Amino acid sequence: MTTSTYRKCTVCGKRKGTNYFGRLQIPTGKGKYKKVGESIMGPLGKVKIVKWTGKHKYIEYWECDRCEKEG
Repeated sequence: MTTSTYRKCTVCGKRKGTNYFGRLQIPTGKGKYKKVGESIMGPLGKVKIVKWTGKHKYIEYWECDRCEKEG
């Protein structure tokens, strides 16, 4: 017996997501971005590397077939 898992599409939110891309860590609550370093990124030059000081929330990242093809 095979069971299918369907979740709401993270991109459009309208269709059932059938393509799973893992978990994302999203900053939530009170906090701010703290500079922890710098890096050189080609034509952008020096860019700041930052870390969120507040809490995080984890979500599963799902996309429907239509959004996956558009991306």
